[in-house]
Amino acid sequence: MYDGTYLHSMKLDVKLPIAPHANHRLLRAGDEKPEPAMVPAEAAAWVQALRKGGKKIQTIELCGPGDVLASASITLNCLELLQPEIRSAELSLTTLGLGAAELASDLARLGVKRANLLVDTCNAETAGKLYAWIRPAKKNIPLAQASEILIAAQAEALEALTAAGIRVVIRTTLVTGVNDEDLTEFAKKMAVLGAAAMEINGEEGMDLEQLALQTSVHLPATVYKVPMELHPPGTPGSCEANSMPKPTAERPNAAVVSTNGMDVDMHLGQASQVLIYGPRDDGLACLLMARQTPGTGGGADRWQMLAKECLHDCFALLATHAGDAPRKELAELGIQVILTEDNIEGLVDVLYGGGKKKKCKK
Repeated sequence: MYDGTYLHSMKLDVKLPIAPHANHRLLRAGDEKPEPAMVPAEAAAWVQALRKGGKKIQTIELCGPGDVLASASITLNCLELLQPEIRSAELSLTTLGLGAAELASDLARLGVKRANLLVDTCNAETAGKLYAWIRPAKKNIPLAQASEILIAAQAEALEALTAAGIRVVIRTTLVTGVNDEDLTEFAKKMAVLGAAAMEINGEEGMDLEQLALQTSVHLPATVYKVPMELHPPGTPGSCEANSMPKPTAERPNAAVVSTNGMDVDMHLGQASQVLIYGPRDDGLACLLMARQTPGTGGGADRWQMLAKECLHDCFALLATHAGDAPRKELAELGIQVILTEDNIEGLVDVLYGGGKKKKCKK
């Protein structure tokens, strides 16, 4: 966890979960419901807000909850919006690699310096034992056929990304008795194709350090460790003062949608009013008023009216859910939508620097 006492002197690793769609599922994946993806405008606005707040950004990673190349247009749009904010940060993305060969030159042009390629095997039969399904295109195809396509696409991606000047790190998850025994030969093939390094992960009980040492004969390898990253507001582990947006002189207040006035428990689209919280004369944050929202319908005009009539003095809005359209519109106007389910008092306390909450409930 980041310590706010030295956060301003740290160089942060920022993760942007902007990929809404998956193109594969591992057999051993959990049943947890994926978190909602950020829309590109939110991602760019958050990075901009971090910089304005004096944060020093070391890396910016585009990632899940889906795969960043399963919806390539969203990823390219996000990269375009991030251009003014990249500066000296290393821009990277994490992907299975489907479609990467065709996009390599565009990714390089937009500043991507590193690609974390999720490759667990170079054998189609083994892939069939690791994945529940793989979707190389929009239609489902038999797993055996999809596995063949994946293996070929990942090799092409590795060569194309490397040729475009993007450093490729192979990120491999080992499963005992499935893909662990051929790791050394696998690493050799990845090195020949142009990989710069490998990061390995695996099941409890595996001697990953020894496996990494053996693998390093062919390709520099380390055990993958989850970095200390700063996650966007509304994602797990993010409801800390370090990650949340801050009030400004122009926008000192925060808006909340709630059915009972105690909890954030409503979808933005269903809200007939927003509760406005902000500092009193003594500086303590409290409920100031309620404002009626525009009626349903109206498309983008509805969200522009909401921003103008209800949120003109707000820097953040808390709701359980919100569609991509309002999140995009509000982000472009400097209002951060935070998707969460929790007690209003605790969340407002975090927004105004109290720090009572340690994590978001999802």
